[in-house]
Amino acid sequence: MSILEKKKLEEANEHVRLAEKHLKTSPLKLKFSPDWDPAGDEFSRAATCFKVAKDYEQAKKCLLRAVDCYKEIHSIFQAGKMLEQAVLVSRDMGKLEDIAKLAERGALMYRQVNKPEAASTLLDKAAKMLEKDRPEDATGLYEKAAETVSTEDRPNVAAEYMGKAARLYLRTKDLDSAVGCLRREVEWRKEAGTQAGQAVMGLILIELKRGDRVASEKVFREWGGWLDGNQARAVTNMLQGFDEQDFAQVDSALTCTAMKELDLEFAKLARDIPRPRERTEGEEGDEEEEMGGLC
Repeated sequence: MSILEKKKLEEANEHVRLAEKHLKTSPLKLKFSPDWDPAGDEFSRAATCFKVAKDYEQAKKCLLRAVDCYKEIHSIFQAGKMLEQAVLVSRDMGKLEDIAKLAERGALMYRQVNKPEAASTLLDKAAKMLEKDRPEDATGLYEKAAETVSTEDRPNVAAEYMGKAARLYLRTKDLDSAVGCLRREVEWRKEAGTQAGQAVMGLILIELKRGDRVASEKVFREWGGWLDGNQARAVTNMLQGFDEQDFAQVDSALTCTAMKELDLEFAKLARDIPRPRERTEGEEGDEEEEMGGLC
């Protein structure tokens, strides 16, 4: 432990001592209730010192005690800030499993005091921390961020958050949830008047991945107007190829430039979609003979 860390550890313990003093009551001194506000401030200062001293466990405990103090005096915004700091400390500790719950609590407090921007920013920040190692937690945070900003008449931002959730659901193979998120993304983009082509392509490809060619065409008929020319041609050729069980046509459509230019998760999905069985030369010859006999 460095000299600075030792010093900060001493300072932290002194702040905790002062905080505990503020929380004590004394009927003899006519102090019948704790001094919640200064106690919360001292716990907050202690947490900062513990963090510098790299004692993250104590830092987190002090932040959560500060949250309790600020809640007692209905200083909800300040309590939310303490929870936001606890999210960062949990990340530094490697306690990723605690991040989502802390972020959700903090965002709820921000919303209670009409700070939706702070709430959505916190949820987004926490989700980014979890994308790689705990994508199942990150999806829920992105969905909550989308719901938060949607109430503020910002459909395009809501669509961005919901799109992030959808792509993470794809990564975790949760196709049903991905479809639900992409549909909401499309609706919000329609409301905002922004381009929804990527989300529509994602829906079409997911339905094909699930083996539902009819559902895929239904999406194309409903929202195909959002696709650009290259995307629309690729989908048309792909669906026609599936109808005719033409391996070459389907494979060509799924590997064309329009598919490669999709978002990474959608481009991967296109590569993974099962193609019709490739016919051998012998099978093609037999088919031609059958057609000749019919003529």
